[in-house]
Amino acid sequence: MTFLDKLTSGIPTLSFEFSPPKNPADWAVLYTTLGAMPKLAPDFVSVTYGAGGSTRERTIDLVSRVQRELDIETVPHLTCVGHSKAELEEILKLLKSSGIRTIMALRGDAPKGQSTFVAHPDGFLYASDLIKLIYDEHDFQIGCAFYPEKHPEAISLESDIEALKRKQDNGASFATSQLFFDNDVFYRFRDKAVAAGVTIPFVVGLLPVTSLPQLSPNGFIRRCGADIPSKLTDCLGQGDAAAITSRGIDYAIAQSMDLLNHGAAGLHFYTMNRSAASAKVTTALRAQGYFSR
Repeated sequence: MTFLDKLTSGIPTLSFEFSPPKNPADWAVLYTTLGAMPKLAPDFVSVTYGAGGSTRERTIDLVSRVQRELDIETVPHLTCVGHSKAELEEILKLLKSSGIRTIMALRGDAPKGQSTFVAHPDGFLYASDLIKLIYDEHDFQIGCAFYPEKHPEAISLESDIEALKRKQDNGASFATSQLFFDNDVFYRFRDKAVAAGVTIPFVVGLLPVTSLPQLSPNGFIRRCGADIPSKLTDCLGQGDAAAITSRGIDYAIAQSMDLLNHGAAGLHFYTMNRSAASAKVTTALRAQGYFSR
């Protein structure tokens, strides 16, 4: 049974996200992390794609190796940033030849140094257009993104949900969320999206917080636009690093269980190329009877 079969059958999926390192020294860390994946038995892993295609070759090489050597379903990201339609077509052909069956189709963020996204003159302005290209002209299943707390550039939550509906109508089979820490925000978004006609499964993106610096104004979490609820900071508290890490993992376990108990289609962990915290959350969930192997 593929992970898409599970999603459409109401069986929760487990997945992890990785990124091709920019620093050659970090590749050893990534491969050590990936080596632990078979024991965690994810339904799939995804691999990100740098702004402007800055990791294009490394992304293609990495997804090919993971799919071939670890025999784990691998879902590469593909973005509109900096690419013409012809270039996107060529990338899709390379991915197909590597045995890839599913694409995570995204608009992508503006390259570093640019405040707004500008489409390639011969490319696409919206992820929904990329999704339509893939659906109409290539044989892939397609994933897309959604923001429970609203995309930072969307004028309203309603317009953001309309954009998600277009992605569905253009061929997306499932949607994966940006990370969040307040489940009620996700439930409200899901209710509104379903009322607007969105029927594809919602996989939720999670990040176990393991240190207070992760919550800093310039940290990854803030850059993602995620709100930091007081119940998270209260849970983390103060103290030594080990205690904060343990409480952050406990928060992620409780958040995950609540989401699964309330019908989340799957959990997708943003690993930052290190799996220790996500592995502990996964082990705890399996011990409670979540996720079938």
